This record gives sequence, C-alpha cells and structure tokens, in this order.
Amino acid sequence: MNKSKVVNSKGEKLDIDVIFSFTCKENNKNYIAVNNNDDIFEKNSRYANLDILEIIKITTKAVYVSDIPAEEWQLVKKALQYNVFSKMGGN
Repeated sequence: MNKSKVVNSKGEKLDIDVIFSFTCKENNKNYIAVNNNDDIFEKNSRYANLDILEIIKITTKAVYVSDIPAEEWQLVKKALQYNVFSKMGGN
C-alpha cells in the first residue's frame, strides 16, 4: 500500500503522521487529524495532541493541506467533538 504524501499549500512536504480524516457537514469541507505535540483542546482531553488541517486538494501523488481559517475553527472543533469523537466511544 502506498503512503500518501502530505504537503502544505506551498508544495512543501510535511513530516506528519495522519491519524484520521473527516468531513464537516456544516461547511462541506474535509480535514485530517495529525499527531502533534501542541495542545489544541483542554489539557484533560484525550485528544490534546491532535492538530487539525484542512484538505484543500487531493491528487494521485499528494494530499494538500492548510491551516483552518480562524473564523471557521469553532465550527470545525464542534463538528470534530460531537460528530467524530462522540462516535468513537468512551466518555
């Protein structure tokens, strides 16, 4: 199985581990969750080391990603928490 290359909007390859992808139904955009050392959720969250990036284009050779615009973050965060994490089980 080939591993997809993930690149930023400038075409630079990113050295990240993709954990999963999801679609935000509210804005009809796709995102990936990657392993990161920076906390984005509350310190007591099981998902504190995730970073979420917006998928802007997919080709046969790469997945292109960018940061989520600040004005869309709360919408994406809510979709992630209530539509993805809540379906993974646990508390």
